[in-house]
Amino acid sequence: MTVTTITPGPAGTATATSPVRSDVRTRELIAIIRETSDPYERSRCLDEAARIHMPLARSLAHRYGGRGLDRDDLEQVAYLALLKAISRFDLSKETEFGAYATPTITGELRRHFRDHGWLVRPPRALQERRQLVTQTRDRLEQTLGHAPDSTELATFLGLTDALVREAQVAASNLRPASLDATTADGDRPALELVHTASDPALDEGIVVRTAIGRLPARDQQLITLRFDDDLTQAEIASRMGLSAMQVSRLLRRALEELRGYLATEGVAAA
Repeated sequence: MTVTTITPGPAGTATATSPVRSDVRTRELIAIIRETSDPYERSRCLDEAARIHMPLARSLAHRYGGRGLDRDDLEQVAYLALLKAISRFDLSKETEFGAYATPTITGELRRHFRDHGWLVRPPRALQERRQLVTQTRDRLEQTLGHAPDSTELATFLGLTDALVREAQVAASNLRPASLDATTADGDRPALELVHTASDPALDEGIVVRTAIGRLPARDQQLITLRFDDDLTQAEIASRMGLSAMQVSRLLRRALEELRGYLATEGVAAA
């Protein structure tokens, strides 16, 4: 990933020492940034405003650590989002800057995680095989005139069909479940079904997609619509010809069954 480098100050440092003074100073700096015609002055004020709130950005970035993404990348995403918040902050509102910046930074982190994260992080060898299978599939599709199946890929690569299928399952995990999606009872994020990717149990292989594949077809569809397609329970009910209450009950049951499958694979439920 390539991002603009922003050099943070020492952890925990800020130009002002209290939230009130920080907010007052931030407003002063933003006003100068928008009024001055001096590029040097604008850059100096922007740098100071960013440094005041870098501890906040760093703290928010670290919440997403341990899930297979590089911490430095996460911090850079957070710092860039902080700059965006500075440029968009409405000085006419009484909202404190930190309260405004937090959802802006969190939103950018979630978007980055959706685009670059794994639902679960497989071993490095499996990641490399996934990349090889994906690249080979694209080349063979042009040569054969159709999308190659796992047998054709296995033959071309000299791998077993099982190894190719495992790599294809890994590819499906490049699209993570929504960080905002909650379980059917609305109490916990869906990703709390399992520990974060720093849990060694998750490094033993791809387990979540496999577990979902063991559920009945209707339960698989429910989970896909809710967590992959990010539909509401009402939207799912309309699409599947069910009531919202039925969807809630079926989702709750499916998630409990999924937790049971994960437990048998050595992945503890949250």
